[in-house]
Amino acid sequence: MINNTSNRARTRARLFDYEWELKVQLRKVLDRLEPGLEAIDFGQERAVATGKIDITARDSQGNYVAIELKVGACPAGALEQVLGYAADLEKETGKRCKAFLVAGEFSPRIISAASRATDIRLIPYQVEELEFGESIPPYQ
Repeated sequence: MINNTSNRARTRARLFDYEWELKVQLRKVLDRLEPGLEAIDFGQERAVATGKIDITARDSQGNYVAIELKVGACPAGALEQVLGYAADLEKETGKRCKAFLVAGEFSPRIISAASRATDIRLIPYQVEELEFGESIPPYQ
């Protein structure tokens, strides 16, 4: 049987064609991932030994958070990618670092693997339907 809710979420997830679009929108509402979460990377990807972190943030307790974004379904390898970034950031700063992996959906394998790791959150996103404001100038 097909789950209609899942199909709707997949359709919405496809509205982001590029990772940079997701990144721009997420930066506007970062505290929805976790209250008090703030970007500390001045809008630039932070380079660490294993790559570049999409968004580097700090939580309300002062812990670092490495956030990796994936448009649509989370691909294989993304979990190890974000965990590597978090480990690198922890080594560089000497402070605790959490890892957030944001994607349209996660496979059962990724969910299972993440359950064995510490300080990792898998966060699915959904894009709301298009909304329109008043026409400019107002229609006569």
